[in-house]
Amino acid sequence: MGEQRRKKEIHLFYCAESEDLARKVADKSDAIHLQSISWRSFDDGFPNLFINNAHDIRGQHVAFLASFSSPGVIFEQISAIFALPKLFIASFTLVLPFFPTGSFERMEEEGDVATAFTMARILSMIPKSRGGPTSLVIYDIHALQERFYFGDDVLPCFETGIPLSL
Repeated sequence: MGEQRRKKEIHLFYCAESEDLARKVADKSDAIHLQSISWRSFDDGFPNLFINNAHDIRGQHVAFLASFSSPGVIFEQISAIFALPKLFIASFTLVLPFFPTGSFERMEEEGDVATAFTMARILSMIPKSRGGPTSLVIYDIHALQERFYFGDDVLPCFETGIPLSL
């Protein structure tokens, strides 16, 4: 008889907008442990964030379920995303169910700005965890060429959720 393989435990953080989805995902597996971030703001509107139980995730596998649904929520999430790998975690995975800036990326004339490329450059700057580069899982990206927008410091993995809707 072989030794029973232990499931990898994942500590899943999420933005406020993704809380319901994070809870549904965690309900599907005993290996996923929900973690929380206090999403507060200073009087001037800038984020005042706190990663709860930061000491407990040291040496653990961590994921963050993001939602870049509007420009107003991206900065606070990027701030948390950049902080998590620096907490001496074993590995970091960012799950982005939707890549919003990729919806219209054709550069048709001089002066058009490729915002998907800019977002990819920002995400490519996520610090490495103890386990190496961040795994970046993006669902239903609009154009496969966007894979090449990302730098070598993240590992982009494009998935599709279309079969789930059938």
